[in-house]
Amino acid sequence: MPGSNTDYFTRDNATRIISKSKFRKFIWLTIVFLLGIAIGSIPSIVLYIRSSHSGSNPSIPSGWNIDDYQSNSDYYNELTTIHDFNQTHNLRLDRLSSPQFHPQHGKSVIYLRKQFHMPDLNGSTTTLHWTCLQTNQTKQLTQPIWGVHDQQFYWVDDKTILFLSNRKSDLIQLFQINLPDDIISLIKFIEPIQITDYPLSIDNLLVNRQATRLAFSCQVYANLSIEETYNRTKTEGLSSELVYKFDKLFIRQWDKFMTGRRHHPIYLYIVQ
Repeated sequence: MPGSNTDYFTRDNATRIISKSKFRKFIWLTIVFLLGIAIGSIPSIVLYIRSSHSGSNPSIPSGWNIDDYQSNSDYYNELTTIHDFNQTHNLRLDRLSSPQFHPQHGKSVIYLRKQFHMPDLNGSTTTLHWTCLQTNQTKQLTQPIWGVHDQQFYWVDDKTILFLSNRKSDLIQLFQINLPDDIISLIKFIEPIQITDYPLSIDNLLVNRQATRLAFSCQVYANLSIEETYNRTKTEGLSSELVYKFDKLFIRQWDKFMTGRRHHPIYLYIVQ
């Protein structure tokens, strides 16, 4: 009997040891399985977070869409509650600037209009507009495209407008539009003609009163042309942006001079 009891307890202990090892193995397999599920769900979580952020902060519109633009008056007419005027409302207002009268009779005016993507202000565009001062009729001359800004325009004659814009690339170049005889009947936007195609942006356009010459500035190296400056910046691996870095408090001193790129005037003849 004692022998049989001892054998019984031995088998019972062995069974308990085997059960504990199986339980531990089951626990480890469960942990590994749960970790696998957690790791596998990481991409889905990342995509969800990105989609939620993109929904709350829309990207800048890539181009012009007539359904993507809402005028200031339409936006505020749709509001059903009263809002105090704040800085956001001020930013939504269109900017009208740089009016220039017709060079001969002065009965019409061309000006710049900067409009913003409504209502989130996520993008803007600047275009040329024409207004008849006698009838108060207005026509938009150039097509609005988000991120494109027309600027610094001049009447060359009663039918030709020169202006600067970044319509074809990120670089600011010289463009021209030819006005039709009957601007009131204009249905489509006028397609601008690109005049210059420099590898660097130009700025500060000026046209003389006789409309025979024009001048603009460009950041170039001394005694180098625009093309030579561009080639030098590419060879030296320099950025086209002009940035100054100060390692101490800036105090104007006259013991040094710049050897980098500076704005230089460039003159051209206008052939009509």
